[in-house]
Amino acid sequence: MKKRIILDPDIEKLPVRQKIVEYIGLFIVSLTHLFVFSLWTSPFYKYWYGCDASFFTLVGRGILEGKIPYRDFFDLKGPYFFFIEALGQLMAHDRLGAFLIQIPFAFASLVLIYEICLLFITKKKAVFVMIVYLWANITTLWGGNTMEEFALPISLACLYIVLRETVQKKRKFDDLQVSYMVLLGFSLGFDVLSKISVGAPVLGIIAAIIYSDLCSKNIKRMLLNIVYILLGVALAAFPVIVYFGANGALTDMIDCVFKLGFSRSTDYYESFSLTWELKLSGCVFAFVFAILMRDRIQKEVSVILMAMSAATWLLLHLGTPFYYYFTTVYPSLCLALILFLKIYEPLILFENWKQAVCIALFFVFTCYYVPSGLDTVRTVLYDRNSGSGIDYQKNATDIGALIPECDRNSVFSFIIDMQMFEANDITPCCRYVVNQPFFIYLYPQAQTDILNMLDNDPPKWLIIGDHFEENLPQIYDSVMDKYDCIYENPAGHLFLLREM
Repeated sequence: MKKRIILDPDIEKLPVRQKIVEYIGLFIVSLTHLFVFSLWTSPFYKYWYGCDASFFTLVGRGILEGKIPYRDFFDLKGPYFFFIEALGQLMAHDRLGAFLIQIPFAFASLVLIYEICLLFITKKKAVFVMIVYLWANITTLWGGNTMEEFALPISLACLYIVLRETVQKKRKFDDLQVSYMVLLGFSLGFDVLSKISVGAPVLGIIAAIIYSDLCSKNIKRMLLNIVYILLGVALAAFPVIVYFGANGALTDMIDCVFKLGFSRSTDYYESFSLTWELKLSGCVFAFVFAILMRDRIQKEVSVILMAMSAATWLLLHLGTPFYYYFTTVYPSLCLALILFLKIYEPLILFENWKQAVCIALFFVFTCYYVPSGLDTVRTVLYDRNSGSGIDYQKNATDIGALIPECDRNSVFSFIIDMQMFEANDITPCCRYVVNQPFFIYLYPQAQTDILNMLDNDPPKWLIIGDHFEENLPQIYDSVMDKYDCIYENPAGHLFLLREM
């Protein structure tokens, strides 16, 4: 019979000075990682703009100008994400503001991974876990400024708090403080009001606790935990309700974030693909590890890992498999890797078939993310000084220079990435500014609203990209009836409203 391993090492508290030095080191590592690999926001790449990242900073800046998300900017992301963007734009303008707000979140993520490691393994092994995370994150960072990277430290903080209580302090789920349950609910509410899929790890932790109450037939405790969690969700939702209610946009927010967001996830998604599953291979590794090793790890920890990885796998199968979505896998992946290093100490490869299965699954993960990370490294080494970014910046500003300052509140676009607006510091005058063909497919009323705008209150200037007629034929006809193209370059075509 195998000896059951209780993962509760007696970690000696480090001197404060040593802890500070370690945190400074982690800060330098996280800052350097962002500086090199956050391609769309880092000052290292002065003219590299990303379409999504530019739209997010655009909305953040718009909030500071008094505009309201969903009423003035149509999108499906949740309001807390845009509030974070607004905070970044308050710190600094444009790409720099996004980079500055990324720093504390990236630092917090690395610190929390390190602290979770120290609950189980030595600092040397913790370094290995952080290297795995940082390398995979080269791919999933996806240029930077995504909700997934902002949600990651929230998930890790919830995981660390629960593990510290159950592992280090030897408490059962029944003994968790009320404040922790409220905190879990608040975190879930924050995630749901940012982007539902990023809440998967927190949802898994909550499910593990509720499941434990159910198994122990502690119905009273289960009901109380549900009440505390709902209280936390309500606390997260309250300021959002007040903000949008006060600005007359609560219905717009609910329709975009929940009604259309759900429709997008279920009606407009990609079918199964091997690549999708490879991107989720870290999650599969974590779930299978939790199943195979459940008799060798503390019950509470195994249940958390199973529930967390299962919730992540399920929610990340909604929508489309963009690389940055899979940042949400890291809490499950890192915990599974930490526990693997703890159980197999010292590590003897292929000690048994269960270990072999886990190693094989982790090998699949590394075989996918190492080459994809190398692609980004090659971009950093060989394409950083390429002329494409500089050329786009020049072409975009050449277009913007033809729009008088007094007309910059009457500019709109079609089939143009948001880099155009960020390069010229212009705020578009219509809410349907990004992903127009997609949003029209998802929400046909968008096309009706755009056509009504062109008929009744047309903007003076339009910036239009290639393939306009093929993508938006009805809108194309309306534009051609009212506008003349006065200038074009590789960045776009500038149209001026014809005088009637």
